[in-house]
Amino acid sequence: MLKNRNIIIFGEDWGRFPSTTQHIGKVLLKFNRIMWVGSLAHRKPNFSIKDFVRILEKLRGIVTFNKKDNLVFRSNAPLQIHPFIIPFHDSKTIRKINERILTRTISKAIKRYDFFNPVLITSSPLIGNILGNIGETSSHYFCLDDYLHFDGAFKSLLELEKEMLTKISTCFAVSELLVDSKKTKSGRNYFLPQGVLIEHFTKSKEKIPLELRSLKKPVIGFFGLISEWIDLELIVFSAKKLPNFTFLVIGKPSVNTSIFNQASNIKFIGEIPFNELPNFASVFDVGIIPFKINELTIACNPLKLLEYLSLGIPVVSVNLPEVRKFKSHVGIADNYDDFVNQIKMAVQKDTEQKRKERLSVAEKYSWESITQNICEKILFIEKNKNYIELQN
Repeated sequence: MLKNRNIIIFGEDWGRFPSTTQHIGKVLLKFNRIMWVGSLAHRKPNFSIKDFVRILEKLRGIVTFNKKDNLVFRSNAPLQIHPFIIPFHDSKTIRKINERILTRTISKAIKRYDFFNPVLITSSPLIGNILGNIGETSSHYFCLDDYLHFDGAFKSLLELEKEMLTKISTCFAVSELLVDSKKTKSGRNYFLPQGVLIEHFTKSKEKIPLELRSLKKPVIGFFGLISEWIDLELIVFSAKKLPNFTFLVIGKPSVNTSIFNQASNIKFIGEIPFNELPNFASVFDVGIIPFKINELTIACNPLKLLEYLSLGIPVVSVNLPEVRKFKSHVGIADNYDDFVNQIKMAVQKDTEQKRKERLSVAEKYSWESITQNICEKILFIEKNKNYIELQN
């Protein structure tokens, strides 16, 4: 494990949602000083109310950072940095301006907080041109998605990612497809499995909120961001085909969810804080992964799969490559009708023994063990690098 080190992590805004990068960051935070650089904007703004709110949040973060001595290191949170970034990365001129701003902001923070010789970790492909300019001991890319396939993604992301991969020390990717397609010049490419907070997702009937205890059984559940890659039509189709089942959908919507009104047995309750999520999910009898099948999702590794397994419940998913690795414990559907049939079988054939087996699978993927594996690779690379430098 990395210990007593300075680590700079480029990710989404801290605490915004429980991502792979944030889970790993929380483990590293137990032993190291973390400087967390907030979102650098991978999508074009569309000037909606939602984007306006995000802009205000970012401006507030920028102002906070620039107030001298307003930021301190705490044991349970990283030092948060919010650089001023102009969200138009397809313009070469704007990119040059952003690169200078970003380098200056990070260098300023390094000096202010005595953050020299950091390990650099990024889930953003936008930082290629600062690599080697801030004195990092090594640099590591967490490739969590094929960003180019997100709605509104900047076209330049692919070009910038390719450039970064020529400079970065390693690439850790969450699917075999991404491992194969995001090759580093160094040749160090690793699979990064998703993890889970086992103790957080312990199912407890006693903790189910009162308003959910009267839901008609069985309850087919989904939690996660309700975004463009979620097949809402599949959820509605399944609910209509299974009118005696309750479909409980939990998550923050970034798309129109009015389609849920077409089925009276769908209960949509919106976003729930992560610390309360297991209480709501404890009412689930089956967890579903109703993703659309496209270039974006076939490269993904759904974090919720292991979270469902930690609850001990059956899982039904569309046919995704990374989900197929768990086919002994997941019902995998190739079409809408098959998805419905898999749900019915999951309910009918569930047993206490199967619940124990699912929990046993999840226990192999704790965030601590995954972070430990990453750290071992980082330490090996740095030790090898230092040896080569001494030889020269």
